[in-house]
Amino acid sequence: MLRPSFQRFPESAIGRRFVDLVVRYFDASFVDHERVPRDGGALLVANHGIFGFDAFILGALLWRHTHRLPTWLADRNLWKTPGLAATLDWVNAIPGTPDEAVERLVAGDLVIVYPGGIFDSYKHARDRHKLKWRNRAGFARVALRARTPVVPIAACGVDDMYRVLARDPFVGRVLFGDRRYNLPIAFGRYGTLVPRAAKVTVHALAPIFPDGDPNHPDDVERLRSYV
Repeated sequence: MLRPSFQRFPESAIGRRFVDLVVRYFDASFVDHERVPRDGGALLVANHGIFGFDAFILGALLWRHTHRLPTWLADRNLWKTPGLAATLDWVNAIPGTPDEAVERLVAGDLVIVYPGGIFDSYKHARDRHKLKWRNRAGFARVALRARTPVVPIAACGVDDMYRVLARDPFVGRVLFGDRRYNLPIAFGRYGTLVPRAAKVTVHALAPIFPDGDPNHPDDVERLRSYV
């Protein structure tokens, strides 16, 4: 269920300005947006950009073209980041547990998942424009359980917002006990952390209607690899 304050935000004066600002700043466009269902549950499976700023673009485009507000599946460790938990809750993000995702889809929500997670959003410059999903198949099992369509989302240009030089060797280990969370050392506009005004084009691919048994590895792999 959408949080009331988040549900009202896009209709507010500040919300409308925010959506317009994001779309204008990145000259963002949404190709074949009509493939995203206007009602009922659907799982949007997308690629991620550095620091995850692309989520603001996808959210703005979804509201502008479909008038739908999604539920975001996020890495549960993000709630441990100081000052971030309240924001995640407010924008209707939830820890990416399979049961919760299935429940939201069956209830008719639009749910967005980034299978690459931290591997996609913290990738090095040499991996720009490459999916870093590591054969993750959780989204496929969720879709098979919920029996809702999967809409692959290809966000082009999101890896051009920053220039990534290296990865910090300490922060991730200190905060989360895992070096995969080590922050990228990245530079955006004018050498700051403000993202560059890269042209972003989001493509909605044809919906895939899951068929198979979520407990059967071959059925799960078939859907995962097809997406």
